Amino acid sequence: MSSGQGRAGVLLLHGLCSTPEELLPVQAALRAAGHEVRSPSLPGYSFDVSSQQQHATGWRDWLHQVTAQAAALREHHATVVLVGISAGASLALGTVMLGEVPIDGLALMSTPLRYDGWSVPWYQFLMPLALYTPLGRFWQYEERPPYGVKNPRVRRWIERELQSRRVSRAGAAVIGVAHLREHDRLRRELLRRLGHFDCPPVLALHAREDEVASLANVELLAQRLGSALVRRVVLENSHHMITIDNDRPQVVRETVSFVGGLLSPAPRSGERHRESAYV
Repeated sequence: MSSGQGRAGVLLLHGLCSTPEELLPVQAALRAAGHEVRSPSLPGYSFDVSSQQQHATGWRDWLHQVTAQAAALREHHATVVLVGISAGASLALGTVMLGEVPIDGLALMSTPLRYDGWSVPWYQFLMPLALYTPLGRFWQYEERPPYGVKNPRVRRWIERELQSRRVSRAGAAVIGVAHLREHDRLRRELLRRLGHFDCPPVLALHAREDEVASLANVELLAQRLGSALVRRVVLENSHHMITIDNDRPQVVRETVSFVGGLLSPAPRSGERHRESAYV
């Protein structure tokens, strides 16, 4: 491992069936602060702009891809941080659960351990029928207003992007059942295991008015991982896609500050008991 002294290796993880564009403001600020930043497109998870049909691989494959990216950063940096938004936050937590590469910090944005936001329809409890039975062949999720953003100008821009190129900085116009099913499996595994694997310090950024996943998700993180481990930041003027909404400057500042703070010598959370690596 080369020194990488004074800077961290940071891996940015965007949302489900989306693109790295979701995290461009965070990426630019972290690079300006001197950190090495990777924001990869993950085959079978990310939106493939070259294909008319999106094909999902399994959630374990997603975690192994993230692990490989983190391991490459670890070769050059003493400090490696994962930053994820929405399903990307699930990937970050899942990579720590997998336990194949040391991670020094997690910045989790709009973490969807449970889909319980104010815009989630009452018939959400029927979702397993779409995900796990043949009925799913006739269904797909179509993005709709408010597109994860509170800012009207950004919302109009997203609408134009979705019409012209099938994907925007808020995600794809359509997400197929296969992607949704694999994230649901990962989410369920995290709920089952959270608190039973060692976790590094966490910055949890979440909008009070998140329409997809309520603030209860942050409280669940703190409850399962330990309040001392999780720094909670509640954003007052955004919806789910906090990296492109009204509170974007605060999100960027908090993330850069969190990553910088991890460079200071401190006891690793790995001092606690760690279960055997999860496969």
